[in-house]
Amino acid sequence: MDRNANITIEKKALRARMMARRRSITEKSRIAMSWSIAGHVIGLPEILNAGSVHLYLSIPDFAEVSTAPIIDKLAVMNKQLLVPVIRNGNLVSAAFKKGDSLRKAQFGQLEPEVPSFVDESHLDVVLLPLLAFDSKGYRLGYGKGFYDRFLKRLSERGVNPCRIGLSFFQQKVDELPADPWDEPLDAVVHEHGIIRYT
Repeated sequence: MDRNANITIEKKALRARMMARRRSITEKSRIAMSWSIAGHVIGLPEILNAGSVHLYLSIPDFAEVSTAPIIDKLAVMNKQLLVPVIRNGNLVSAAFKKGDSLRKAQFGQLEPEVPSFVDESHLDVVLLPLLAFDSKGYRLGYGKGFYDRFLKRLSERGVNPCRIGLSFFQQKVDELPADPWDEPLDAVVHEHGIIRYT
């Protein structure tokens, strides 16, 4: 078996394990930790200085870090909010305001019912979901590669927003199996604080 096939198998097993680990956190704890994470996010210089922030709309069924408190805080700060929409197999950015009508899309994620696609060239920060992260700044996503392709596409256009993963601390692992196309993070925010990668 070649190395790529081994990495694929390792990642699949790790995804199942980390999803189970995340779902083992009580809803009450997840909500409290998500509020702590929001507090850390809002204080980041990259966020304070940002004009536009791309962030995911969290999926309760996936036990993700909730982005609802971050959305509330960023709206008060008058930041332009963008959310991911999947079109033709690619992740693109749509404008978002709290209260917009949403629909459930292909993978259970919420998307604006009538998406308004925006120019991504002024994107300052991307807040990403993840199942696991390691000490080198790599993240384990859900295995579809949407964010890796999105970040690569932006980079190829000379657009380099700060990439910040949102995670509960117990999702940290020593080292993730990494493919050549895996795009690293600049930082991870968890309930206890911030980990930056240089």
